[in-house]
Amino acid sequence: MSTADHAVLDEAPTVRAARRVVREFERHLGDPRDAASVIPVDRSVGLDERREFPADAIAAVDELGLQRWYVPEAHGGELRDFLVPMLMIRSIARRDLTVAVAHGVTFLGAVGAWITGGPIARTMAELVLDGGPVSWGLTERGRGSDLSNTATTASIGGHVVLDGEKWPINNATRGRAMTVLARSSDQPGPRSLSLVLVDKRRVDAATLTTLPKVATHGTRGADISGLAMRRAVVDPEMLVGEPGHGLETVLKSLQLTRPLTTPLSVGAADHAIGVALEFAVTSPAVGGPPARRPSTRSTLGTAVADGLLAEAVMVAAAREMHHATHEMALVSSLAKFLVPNTVDLLVREIAPFLGERSQLLGVAGAGGFQKVARDNRVVGIFDGNSMVNLNMIVNEFGTIARPDDPVDASLVVASMRHDAAPDGWLDPGRLRLVTRRGSRLLRALPGLVDLLGPRESARPARRIASELDRVVDLAAGAPRAAMPSARSFELAERIALCFGASCAIAVELGGPDAAGAASEARLRAMLDRIAVRLGVLDAASASASASLLGDLALEATRDGRRLSVLEGWEAAP
Repeated sequence: MSTADHAVLDEAPTVRAARRVVREFERHLGDPRDAASVIPVDRSVGLDERREFPADAIAAVDELGLQRWYVPEAHGGELRDFLVPMLMIRSIARRDLTVAVAHGVTFLGAVGAWITGGPIARTMAELVLDGGPVSWGLTERGRGSDLSNTATTASIGGHVVLDGEKWPINNATRGRAMTVLARSSDQPGPRSLSLVLVDKRRVDAATLTTLPKVATHGTRGADISGLAMRRAVVDPEMLVGEPGHGLETVLKSLQLTRPLTTPLSVGAADHAIGVALEFAVTSPAVGGPPARRPSTRSTLGTAVADGLLAEAVMVAAAREMHHATHEMALVSSLAKFLVPNTVDLLVREIAPFLGERSQLLGVAGAGGFQKVARDNRVVGIFDGNSMVNLNMIVNEFGTIARPDDPVDASLVVASMRHDAAPDGWLDPGRLRLVTRRGSRLLRALPGLVDLLGPRESARPARRIASELDRVVDLAAGAPRAAMPSARSFELAERIALCFGASCAIAVELGGPDAAGAASEARLRAMLDRIAVRLGVLDAASASASASLLGDLALEATRDGRRLSVLEGWEAAP
């Protein structure tokens, strides 16, 4: 058993503390239907329509101290278990994804300092704990996702002198600081880029110019703008890591920031599903509320299954950051592709059920749906868009297909247990730019299927495991090319869906009600849905499990509950 596997299972104190933190945070946010709550839906929709920044909500979240969970314990913060800030970000995103995006970007801007360590980590921690928003200055106008083509320069000597523009950047104008990727050498190759922390309070304001806010389709109120630096002089101790190591630090940072974007989509899914369920239960219609129609239960159940899958991948990715840190190069891309993609699908398929209500404001409580539909599209672009993440998966075909010893599936489930927590923040030294053996969750799929035993969910699980074998064989023979083929991208997408199946099984088997009927209903519907998306099961055959899940979701809605793969986790003592 590896050190990572042994690091799993200290029980109660940190788990109980985490539950309390998440519960209290949710309680303080309040009911979004209440105009007096921290983030009421009606106010969020109004701000979005006017493209106004949600300053009051951000200030309130600062007061609640979420930023403390962006800073590891070793640097004076509260970050021990990644799942905790992820669940709090999800709670915000469920109410207003714009607020979650605007606040959560600070972790993205700061994480490079946690990875490199040293004095800059202390400086960054002081800034973040003081409530200073930190943006992440990677992209530039006209250069897309190609960070190696960065044009901003950093002349490193007695001081660091920055020249160039970063655009479009979240919180570029409102942020106190920006972690800037800049070219520090004219020599070709990966060692030509460095990271520099630009604290606006420590730089001559005359050398900094903010660029105008960009009008975006989603998260309209967010500060998506830019920063121009004209011979901006920065103290050398503001370098994040060693000179020339900027690109490597960014690539390792992405392995942590990509999973941290998944709660944005999961929160969006919560909101969208909540609108649809509320409409189904309460809307007057000929013959009674839509919930009475069999087709409604199947439609809703399919959407709920997608939402549960996104949640399971989020939870699994949070756990893998601690327990399979060395595999995050692949795991982060699998999660970052699959979760926003799944939630986009969920939203598209709910919209016809809501009809015109999916596009209108303030109608039947559905005013926020059209905002959610637009906002989640933005999440797919953060930290590498879908094509970038699929490309990362393609680059791992060789390691995914490499023969290896079977994974002990019971150890994987143990690391996902609801009553277990990691014994501390991860070791950044274990991050790798390329994995050696792919993902243990993928390799564990056959063993996870065996753990299901005679459960009905084992039937779609076996189909998915067989499909993974087939796809991995094809991936092993896929040609290696600088520009992967459409076929390689398709194989990568199918691998991501199989990864989702492993996440769903492992998280459900590690849950507090793993042996119960509700857990089996959730898992069967999730796996049937994945099998349909893979084309190894027809939609009609999946309708029964979707309808059952729809019934459970409607019942939960009437009781004021929400279905979750974390059923019982937050409420447990």
